[in-house]
Amino acid sequence: MRRTHTVLLTMGSAMLISSGAAMAAPPIAYGQYTASAGVITPSACPSGFSCGAAITGDGFLQRQVTDTGTGNVYFQTIILDKGSNIAAGTGGTADLSTAPFADESFVLQGGGTGIADSSHVFATPTAPDTSTFTGDTALNVGWAKGAGEDLINVSQVIDDPNKATMAFTLTDASTDNSQPIVTIDETVWMADATGANPNNDRQHLYLKQLKASASGTTLALPAGATPSTTLSYAANDIVQVMWLGQQVTGGTSGGQQLFGTQAYTVNPTTTATSISYSDQTATGPWNWDTTFFGTAPTF
Repeated sequence: MRRTHTVLLTMGSAMLISSGAAMAAPPIAYGQYTASAGVITPSACPSGFSCGAAITGDGFLQRQVTDTGTGNVYFQTIILDKGSNIAAGTGGTADLSTAPFADESFVLQGGGTGIADSSHVFATPTAPDTSTFTGDTALNVGWAKGAGEDLINVSQVIDDPNKATMAFTLTDASTDNSQPIVTIDETVWMADATGANPNNDRQHLYLKQLKASASGTTLALPAGATPSTTLSYAANDIVQVMWLGQQVTGGTSGGQQLFGTQAYTVNPTTTATSISYSDQTATGPWNWDTTFFGTAPTF
């Protein structure tokens, strides 16, 4: 199988902690500021809050933000590259799309451990490299983690118009800090034989893992799945679905090559059980259980 581009992704790298995405749970919305030559100017203090005088520096701002309804006091910190210029984007939120680095965090005073943090990095290419890297991360830890909110949301995009584009997202939307509800979504677009911008050759991996709230037997795959076409699970079992779709055009036959595989795994307190199915003429996914796993990924 032809490979035109190789991407090395290291989740542990500190440089990949990144986001202006509104996915976390800060007391006030992220990105309510602009910057000129490193001087950060916050927007007007929102209704229901009082904002203290800020301590500022080149690419730095810190202030107290008080929720007048609850009395909770937060330390808000914004860090940018020195000399940064940040304009207001859609809806007035700071446009961080090409900002080399931006981080905004909220810490609850006297509230125990926890942080709400949104961080963003953007790397422009250095010749002869032509690829850009965009990384965004939102965190809700400790007091900042509420039901239905993401504990962590990571989005990374490597874009090289001459070779490939890769988009990677990881979301932990657990109801608390311990429940395993994780989604990984990764797409790689590969350039064709002429080196043109990739429009056809692609690979999409989607993985979701969660904890079952009740027993069921709805996990099914087409005939031919092994060892059986359905799986049963009990309440509190860890259930995982993995789907991989791939399409490659051209090749020696000049046609289109398709491949798809899908697997369910149930990990109860005893022994893990799994079923899988592969198809060399279609990408899937197949028999997607939307009630259990939500909206099916698309190829």
